[in-house]
Amino acid sequence: MLIFLSACSKKITAPKPVEITSPVEREKQKEIVPVKKQTNHSIALLLPFELNSINLKTAGRKDIAKADLAIDFYQGFKLALDSLIINGHHFNLQVFDTQSQETRVVNLAMASSVRSNDLIIGPVFPDAIKTFADFSELGQTLQISPLAASIPAEFNNPRLVTVTNTINQHGQKIAEFIHLNYKPELVNLVLINTQKTEDAKFSSFFKSSLAKISGGKFRIIERPTAIAIESYLDPTKVNLLIIASADRIFLLPTIDKLYKLLNQRYKIELFGHPNWIKAKYLSQEKMQALTTRISTSYFVNYKAQNVKNFISRYRDEYSIEPSEYSFKGFDIGYYFGGLLEKYGKDYADHLQDSVYQGLHTVFKFSKDPKFGYINDELILLRYTNFELQPVK
Repeated sequence: MLIFLSACSKKITAPKPVEITSPVEREKQKEIVPVKKQTNHSIALLLPFELNSINLKTAGRKDIAKADLAIDFYQGFKLALDSLIINGHHFNLQVFDTQSQETRVVNLAMASSVRSNDLIIGPVFPDAIKTFADFSELGQTLQISPLAASIPAEFNNPRLVTVTNTINQHGQKIAEFIHLNYKPELVNLVLINTQKTEDAKFSSFFKSSLAKISGGKFRIIERPTAIAIESYLDPTKVNLLIIASADRIFLLPTIDKLYKLLNQRYKIELFGHPNWIKAKYLSQEKMQALTTRISTSYFVNYKAQNVKNFISRYRDEYSIEPSEYSFKGFDIGYYFGGLLEKYGKDYADHLQDSVYQGLHTVFKFSKDPKFGYINDELILLRYTNFELQPVK
């Protein structure tokens, strides 16, 4: 699939919020004839549309849903390039279907039509990211991992840009917050770690981070379940409970038990796994009562004007509501497209000094010589007024 997309460019002015024009403003812009420039920046977008597995004549909603992630991301990304209109800059956007097949990814990695681009975004899934890196010679071109939360060390690719925060960063974020906001002698720290693989990773990074930044001043009581948890709570201190699990069957009775203990004689504050952000089954009343905080890479403030403008424009363009991947596609397109417009082929040299406040997150990258660029910013949320809001 090859798409030529002509759009104009706007410089990124970090850290100000993204400006998305309203329908009225867009009508005014149509009257402005942009300065024409020769297309000199190209972007390859590698997404799993899986068109090879969809028979358009017989496909039902379930079949077409396979492409939802790719379509939503692409539509948000395209809208971002359309929004870069000030200087009349043009982009050559080539969109390729990775088809979720290893051989297809290998062929794309070796194709000059992909490698010759100034910027490569994708593939999306970890196995495909690694396969692409193994078979490609990127030179100075960066490869953007747009959605995977995998630890960059798994890919060993110095040209990789990891946008989504990793599980170790979430553990570090909670540890930093506790270190900065609590005195070791006034709190009782209890970590519930089921020892399942993902839970153990989160727990390990949390413990090592807290020990490092606090000099080992915080004592951590670690338990595999919440059974008899009251035996490990201290009625004279604030009990900080960190639950490393996102398993619903485990989580619901654990939250219920802590809520009951809260209404007795214990002071309890809860910190959760980042996947709780998608756990719609959690009681907002109980989570707020437990002063629950969650770290996340994705948060959209639907009350913000730039978000309202984006949603309005997205509806106007596509006649549907934007999804999580639409927001992510837009922010990635707007940030990296803006860098290309501003710095040209030298855009990689400016990732570390170009902070971006987007619709769903903040981009602030640091560089690792072995593992590429990593987004250091993530958000801490707290239940306030029965909804999740960023911790100031």
